[in-house]
Amino acid sequence: MSLGNGKRTAQRDKRQELREQLNPEKEVLKDKKLIREEVKRRLVSGIETMPLGYDSIFNEEKARLNKDSDLLILLFKRMFFYRLNEKLSAFECDHTVHLSEQILTQMQFSRGKMNEILEVLKKNGGDCDCEIIFKVESQLIGK
Repeated sequence: MSLGNGKRTAQRDKRQELREQLNPEKEVLKDKKLIREEVKRRLVSGIETMPLGYDSIFNEEKARLNKDSDLLILLFKRMFFYRLNEKLSAFECDHTVHLSEQILTQMQFSRGKMNEILEVLKKNGGDCDCEIIFKVESQLIGK
């Protein structure tokens, strides 16, 4: 006796659902245009739709060791450090936080919240844009 079309479809759907539960990871974006769009989406609205290669360098355990971890993790997930690194690769650091301020403005933070974020970055060794990358981001990535 053969299974009805409805039963076969239900079983196929169930198998697909189980496969997704066992292997929930989506493929990392490789297309440069899609990567730019994803970075902008996360930066401006904080919405993550697709995984990026950059996500894989994040170390949750290492990040949680910092008492400001919630804010720093938010900045990492919203691509603040990624965008700052992009800008610094195009310009030389002038040893100010000018680029960081531009990015935080693009992220639509209020002036008060920006000042709070800059204080946390400074407290963690980020006195200028390049030190934010070298000292602060390094507290969130790697082993």
